[in-house]
Amino acid sequence: MNDRREWLGKQFHNVLLATDFHKNSKLALQYAAGFVRQFDGRLTVLNAFEFGPHSHTVEVLEHVPCVGRKKAMDCLKEFTLEAGPLDVPTEQVIVEGLVPSVIIRALHELEVNLLVIGTEGMHRGFEHLLLGSNTEALMLGSHRPTLTVGPRVPERSEQETGFHKILYISDFSVASTAGATFARSLEEVFQTTTEIYQLVSKAGLKDPKRLTNTAAQFCDMLRFADPDLPIEWFDPEFQLSRIVPEAQLMAKVSEPGNLIVLGVQPASFIQRHLHTSLAYRLLANAASPVLTIPAETARHLRKG
Repeated sequence: MNDRREWLGKQFHNVLLATDFHKNSKLALQYAAGFVRQFDGRLTVLNAFEFGPHSHTVEVLEHVPCVGRKKAMDCLKEFTLEAGPLDVPTEQVIVEGLVPSVIIRALHELEVNLLVIGTEGMHRGFEHLLLGSNTEALMLGSHRPTLTVGPRVPERSEQETGFHKILYISDFSVASTAGATFARSLEEVFQTTTEIYQLVSKAGLKDPKRLTNTAAQFCDMLRFADPDLPIEWFDPEFQLSRIVPEAQLMAKVSEPGNLIVLGVQPASFIQRHLHTSLAYRLLANAASPVLTIPAETARHLRKG
């Protein structure tokens, strides 16, 4: 891949920010606009609202927007204005229906390349922080790369446009290879470095022979996905050296100013080794945005 900036420009050309107007949506808007500026793309700011019991009847019979639609339109305009001049081509869109499903449909209808969402997080119990059902549904249902700006991500100044490091997190799975090309390309564009971290279950660590074979297969898959990756990435010993315990990984993702990249299989993400509790802790507690790359995206790119 000779020109990774040009390649990324195609992947991130049409960015959609789905907002519910909460505080973290404003920070997510900054990141969305930053990606658009970096890759000369365009930005759509979308809000989804659900009809009240009589709203649809009002619109059909009286041919005027219902109160819910008017309120959503006003809130969207105010939200975008409060962000100040974004200096990127921006469109505002209101859609009605169940939040996750209409946003996922909009990804296809608007030919979106990158979905950006901000989540406030919800507390359940003393230390259990959830992302929220709509965020979970979007993460699992989207077949587009998704940038999630979680509740631990600090605000940044207008002068901050890049990232200190790219953290590429894998679990030796086929799905996790989807993030490798994006991690490497983002490293070059933002002129930074990539750190690789591999997650292995306790059971997997007890079978060194099988783990070595898994690492070798992972390296073969990486080479097939992107032969222009750094040669050490294709070395099983190197990948085995990147295995970290969960506590160390959590310490790493708690560092602000980075970009975390994950390759995921949406249909079974929560069932994978990145199981529910770890996935939520990673995404909800990360002090940096998390870019998830669906395996379907990688398959499509290879065919193209």
